[in-house]
Amino acid sequence: MTTVARAATSLIASPRPILFLDTCALLDIVRAPYRGSIGTVRASLELKALATVGTVQLFVQDIVPQEWSDNLAAARRDGDLGVQAFTTTWEIAADLGLPAPPLPALPPGSLIDELERLSRDLLQASDTLDRDYDGMSLALDRVAAKLKPSSKNGTVKDCHILGHAIQVSTLLGRGYPKSRVLVSSNRSDFAAPNSTVFHPDIARDAAVAGLGYAISLEAAIAELRVAGDIA
Repeated sequence: MTTVARAATSLIASPRPILFLDTCALLDIVRAPYRGSIGTVRASLELKALATVGTVQLFVQDIVPQEWSDNLAAARRDGDLGVQAFTTTWEIAADLGLPAPPLPALPPGSLIDELERLSRDLLQASDTLDRDYDGMSLALDRVAAKLKPSSKNGTVKDCHILGHAIQVSTLLGRGYPKSRVLVSSNRSDFAAPNSTVFHPDIARDAAVAGLGYAISLEAAIAELRVAGDIA
């Protein structure tokens, strides 16, 4: 676990693009068969390689590892549903005489086991940010003001993640030469309606801090590539 201040000091000394990963972005890897998210898996493999050699810096907030564990079983069920639907569709096609080569021989659950391992590897490749007074203050202020990503029920979790991402980005300063992107597929709380950019409640504070937004790992990779941060 690292402090916000220590993370900023390290990045200023050795700038590299930064992704702040929400829990759902990691669990989306496990759910990929259910959601047809081939791009998410490919992006995860690329990010794992980039993080391993230090080309990209990954962060998760201190609450993410436990939340990942708490929701893993549900994500695995979704992934298994996708695999089962594929298998059923394939067998129906064969029964109807449609072109259908033999199904690949995958033991039950093996694909989901591999996706869980990839998700866990990406989590472990991320530095965990310890909670910070200013980051928590930003989070609680958003909940009190009922600003996104706080929900109508006043939940603080997503504000906690956002507040610390903004705090790290602010400490780096506007002159930081690499991208800083928060990755979350929770568009209902983070994104503007029918859009892939930050909600107006978030956009101004994020812009001041120099923090961007991506709705998926695939979109994050694309943003880093467009910015010239990765080849």
